[in-house]
Amino acid sequence: MRADLRWLAALGLLAACRLAPAAPFGAAELMQALAAVPAAEARFTEVRQMEVLRAPLELRGTLRYERPDRLERRVTSPYQEVTRIEGDRVSVDNPARGAPRIYSLASLPAALALVEGLRATLAGDLATLERHYRVSLEGRPEAWTLKLAPRALALSGPVAEIRLSGSAARLERMEIDDRSGDRTIMTLSDRQP
Repeated sequence: MRADLRWLAALGLLAACRLAPAAPFGAAELMQALAAVPAAEARFTEVRQMEVLRAPLELRGTLRYERPDRLERRVTSPYQEVTRIEGDRVSVDNPARGAPRIYSLASLPAALALVEGLRATLAGDLATLERHYRVSLEGRPEAWTLKLAPRALALSGPVAEIRLSGSAARLERMEIDDRSGDRTIMTLSDRQP
């Protein structure tokens, strides 16, 4: 009889464990996971759907992030171009256009908000994200979508919404919807050695 009671008690404990609520998952928990990644590199495919283009434009290359604020986007197809952003400085090197061009992010308000949104997400900096965007998170740790809606029209420029999707501390997709109806979708995958 005592063995039967122990069995029932064990089943009761097992059921209680299954019913225990999962750890909460919100923007703070996602940002904490992302903040733990010092650098990341991935291959990307970017598809731009624009009203002025007859067909979508597809770009391929690599994207690299290094903490705290360095981004490098290297396009390898259909043309060659390297864009580096570090701090407030942006350099664009396209051999077909001649010498590299250098800009200040402060002189490009729409680009500043977009870059800060991506860098702040990768750095796990929720305060900076919330300064530029209304932030909402859907999903669970293994499949999440972070939605960013620009707070100020003047800073957002044409951007209506940015959606970043991923798994754990890994960004896998970025979608940017413009107010004009244009759309950019970037899919990220692990870089092959």
